[in-house]
Amino acid sequence: MLRGKLQAAVEAAVQKGIAEGTIPAAVAEAGIEISDTKQEAHGDFACNLAMVAAKRAGTNPRALAEALKTALGDADGLLSAVEIAGPGFINLRLNPEAAGRMTADLLARGGDLAKSVAAHPLKINVEFVSVNPNGPITIGSGRGAAFGSTLAETLRTAGHTVHREYYINDGVNSEQMRQFAESVRSYVEGGEFPEKGYKGDYVKDVAEAVKAMPTQPETTEDYQRASQELMIDRQRGDLALFGVEFDTWFSEQSLHDSGVVAARIAELQTKGVADEEPYRVKLKMGRGGQIEETIREDQPVDEDDSAEGSGKTLWLRSTRFGDDMDRVLRRRDGRLTYIASDVSYHEDKFNRPEGGDKLITILGPDHHGYIGRLRAVVAALLQKPGEPDETALDEAKERLEVVIYQLVRFLKDGQPSPMRKRDGNIYELRDLVREIGERAAPDAAPEEQTRIGRDVARFYYLMRSHDTALDFDLDLAVKQSDDNPVFYAQYAHARISSVLAKAAEAGFLADAPFDGSLLTHARETALIKKIADLPWEVRRAAEDHGVHRLATYVIELARIYHHFYDVCRVVQPEEPELTKARVGLCAAARLGLRGAFDLLG
Repeated sequence: MLRGKLQAAVEAAVQKGIAEGTIPAAVAEAGIEISDTKQEAHGDFACNLAMVAAKRAGTNPRALAEALKTALGDADGLLSAVEIAGPGFINLRLNPEAAGRMTADLLARGGDLAKSVAAHPLKINVEFVSVNPNGPITIGSGRGAAFGSTLAETLRTAGHTVHREYYINDGVNSEQMRQFAESVRSYVEGGEFPEKGYKGDYVKDVAEAVKAMPTQPETTEDYQRASQELMIDRQRGDLALFGVEFDTWFSEQSLHDSGVVAARIAELQTKGVADEEPYRVKLKMGRGGQIEETIREDQPVDEDDSAEGSGKTLWLRSTRFGDDMDRVLRRRDGRLTYIASDVSYHEDKFNRPEGGDKLITILGPDHHGYIGRLRAVVAALLQKPGEPDETALDEAKERLEVVIYQLVRFLKDGQPSPMRKRDGNIYELRDLVREIGERAAPDAAPEEQTRIGRDVARFYYLMRSHDTALDFDLDLAVKQSDDNPVFYAQYAHARISSVLAKAAEAGFLADAPFDGSLLTHARETALIKKIADLPWEVRRAAEDHGVHRLATYVIELARIYHHFYDVCRVVQPEEPELTKARVGLCAAARLGLRGAFDLLG
């Protein structure tokens, strides 16, 4: 809110200067950014417009800054001072009384405090987690669940229409799913365990559930269908426990059953982006994504060595659209690949009424190779007759974004806890939630322990940017001290609630009118600034997917509130008007914390 008002004031100053002939018209073409100063002594905010616009305006940055300062004035009472620093940086100091008067506006927004209005609202489909139905939700996937659900909610709060989706990789021809089904079958029937079988305790759980079914499966296909359904139910339950819900659970197999996969592949052949010619192109990529060498492999071996048959391999010529090699759509024996399913799946998502402007696909750290191939799939789908490949690829980059989150190293008792799928040593997300809850609140009811475990786990997953590796320290996560960021932030919320309760006992209610201009202490102004920053942080996180900023915001708001609390006594019966204003400020701070906590899940 404050930044928006300041940006509007600078924009008005530019137009005023242009009209008066003191500011070149070209300055209006530059973007205006209101940022924090690096040091509090330099003011409350900074604007670098003079630095970025001087060259295009053909003037000196310092001279332009002076002209902007004159045109800006006090921004209708919002500023107490405008100062020029260095070669042309503009530092802005808030008028404490004007900032204080904004407190009532912040409070009036209530639960909408975090919301902002998107300049160009989009219908966005966010697909995340999408774990194969042959295993549970692990702590590694937990990071994707926390990140994806918070990103989806952040995009919605920033003004977009968002659809949350889980893609079920349940194709009947999947070798992994057959191995999983045979593993379950061996536990149910007591037969020989498959060489590449799955051995985790969760497989035994599924087997026990199969035994309890009124009609027992007989064939491998029956076991595959039953085990998949049971595993998906388990995944649903664990994600719901973690505060993650989806609008759609989409089955890959449904695409094959409807016949659209074969139809879409035929269309790609008609468009000339897929063919059966017996060669594959590979690109040797250099730094910066530049192509160093184009390699043509004549009579290439199919990607799947187990594929046998007299048919021809069908290739998607994905190198035309920036992929590092052409991809197999159909093997020699007629079996279709995951890429073939991806073609139909992405077309389906684009064509749905609930969201096709933009697709965001969130993948784990071992999926970097999927970025190029998925872009190529979308480019091939979107390419119009006669349209250059580069144009189609540009549109694909605009409408599909593949986001990769990095590894989590889970530290338990100071030692890394490995995550593996086939040796039984799996530490599941449900185990993490349970252990945190039990250790943090050993005397609490199980439901409360689950809530605590979920909240702490989600916060820790989201404390670092998704594109950096994360160490998850369980011992710190359950520590009841200021060293634990979650405890520190929750203590600020509890402290505010306690203050407001005591104020109410003294007759000062949080919803009573007050004079915000009395909030002139530096600690009060700092707190108002931070509360008002929430919608700005939401907008930034929506733009670059840096939802870790919301966790940082919570910690910083808690710190600033604690500092305010240390020096600004809230309830002062001898100062009733100041008390009313500070009670209102505390209520606004609680709204800020709650708004950010809600986004974090």
